[in-house]
This record gives sequence, structure tokens and C-alpha cells, in this order.
Amino acid sequence: MNREEYEKHISMSLAMLCGKEEHRNIMEYLHSLSDEDFMLTVEEMKNGCSENLTEKEMMKIQHEVMKERDCLDNGLDNIPAAFLSEPENNEWLNHISRSRPANLILLDDETAMVDLWRVSNKTATGVPSDLFFSGSIPLPDCRIQYTNGEGMKMQFRTVIFSDYQDRIRSADENFAVQVGVIIYEINETASMIFSVEVLRGHDWLMTIPSFGYKGLPAVIRESISQNLSTAECFAEFAQFAGIWYGVQIALLHPLVKDIFLNPATVVDTSAKKKSSGKGRKRPLRYIKRHIINAEELKNRVHGGSNFQRHALVWYVMGHWRRYANGKKIFIQSYWKGALRDLKNGEIREREIVLEENV
Repeated sequence: MNREEYEKHISMSLAMLCGKEEHRNIMEYLHSLSDEDFMLTVEEMKNGCSENLTEKEMMKIQHEVMKERDCLDNGLDNIPAAFLSEPENNEWLNHISRSRPANLILLDDETAMVDLWRVSNKTATGVPSDLFFSGSIPLPDCRIQYTNGEGMKMQFRTVIFSDYQDRIRSADENFAVQVGVIIYEINETASMIFSVEVLRGHDWLMTIPSFGYKGLPAVIRESISQNLSTAECFAEFAQFAGIWYGVQIALLHPLVKDIFLNPATVVDTSAKKKSSGKGRKRPLRYIKRHIINAEELKNRVHGGSNFQRHALVWYVMGHWRRYANGKKIFIQSYWKGALRDLKNGEIREREIVLEENV
């Protein structure tokens, strides 16, 4: 690698571990060095690091650091948003084109959906990845629409690749694997795309600091990079992923899932209305529209009582359990609460679904 490539690599690695000011000071110091002194410093850094530090080990270190400091003080704020190269982006778009959304979820309060899993898992430090390891994703391709706290209408689509389980099985256990994408639909023609990734032995969804795009010319991408940091992009990903995860949990929830039973079938207005040739119009596409009312959702969770403080059924997320000898097992998610048996006899409390030896 040349100096510029080394600086980018060091900057990104440090940004994952350092606060904003600390990261800026270190990078300013490295930038001030002569080429000779810079390369000597790089060699010293290499000698002080593990030669074979895997992605999984890096994630463990980052997780421990994040627990010790304010997560809002993030060195990634100093890193401009970056986009994929055109060939890489086309590969993502090719995967996305193989699927189309069958469901549109309209939320009047997205926080109620996030609370379905967040309230009962208060120690969660990210969006759980357990549904991928248990192979239970009710809606692999859906569009979700809501209004954020600033009154802005937001819409995103999540596409989980049909072969995600094969990808997980064939992946190196020390490195993350892409299992889908989240598409932030900025307007009718422009989108920003986030990778959805999982890592065996790691409990949280991940993304990468390079983003896909559709309908964003180079000049617009450059403008976005100048005005948007990687930290802000990661925060957007976490917001979308948390809402999507809440929808999946709602569809699995024994008391909540019935609110999805009677959707309206409507024309998918997001589908492009291009001619199919010879003057013929492309057939209309339809989508199932679900309007989810937060108050109804809360009533189902709490039994419809204004005085019921605790959920009648709540979700305990799946997670990886690690033993001192290095062995890891994945513990299946399960439901707790007085009415948990309403899940049609499918309750699987602490079932082991994956087992590994390291």
C-alpha cells in the first residue's frame, strides 16, 4: 500500500475505537510526518499489533471500547460517507433486482415497533442478528413507511437475499457475510443502499462504511460525501434496521401477529411504469398494504388494559453463548410471559440451533 492507502486504513480503524477529538488529533499528527517518518510509524504500529487479528476479534475489541465510552463521541464523525465503485454497486443492484416487495408496512409510530424488542432487551447494544441464525424471517422483502420525529416522511425497503442461509453456512466464521441490503428511498428515483451483514459468534447486525446507490449521479454522491459522515450513515442504518427487526418480531409475536392478517391489496405506485414494447404498457404490480396503529399494537402487547404495566408476552432475543474452552453455541430466541403458550405450541425455550468449536 502507498501512504494515502495506509492513512485511509489507519483512519478507519482508529475511528472505530477513538472519540472524535482523539481521532482527529492522531490523524493530524500522522499527516504532519514526512514520508520516511510516517512509514517508520506504520512499521511500529504493525509490530505492536497482532499479525492475524480477525474481523471477529476487531469487533470484540470495538464492542468493549464502546461499552466504556460515550457512543455519541464517535471518530466516524470525521470520516466522510463513501460510495461503492460502479462494478461493486452494479453487483448489489443485480441482487436487488431478483426480488420485489410483496408488502408495504405503514407505521403511525415507529417507536412502538422498536419497543417490541428493545424494552425486553434493554442491554442490547445494537440491532440483534438472531433471526438470521435461526432462519426465521417472515418478510424477507418489504417496504416500510413512517414519519420521523421531525415530521419527515421516511421510506425504506429491506431485501434479505434468498440464499442468506447458504451464505452464512459457507462463510468463514471469522469474517462478516452480506445477507441483504436496506434501501433508503430518498425520493421516487434516488436511493442510498446499506449492506446488511452478520458474523457468526457476534450478536448484532453490521454494515460497512461503503454505501450503494441508485439514481444518484457522481456529482450528487460527491455532495453527499462532503456533507454526510460515516457515523451519520451508520446511525441511519441502525434506525432502519431496528424498525425492520421490530416488524419481523411483530409477525412472530403470538399476540401481535394478527394485526397483519387483513391487508389491503393496492397498486404498487413505486413500481416503474415503463412500456413493455410495441406500444403495450407493463402490467400493474400490486402490493399488500398494512396500516399498523401503535395504540392497537400496544393494547395487544399489554392485554388492552390501561393499568397493565407489563407485557403479557415478551421477546428474549437469541444470542451466542461462549464457553471458556472456546466452544460457541447459538441459543434460539424465545417468548416469556403469562400467555406465551398462545404461540401454537411452537415455543422453543433456549433451544440450541447452532453449535461450533473454535
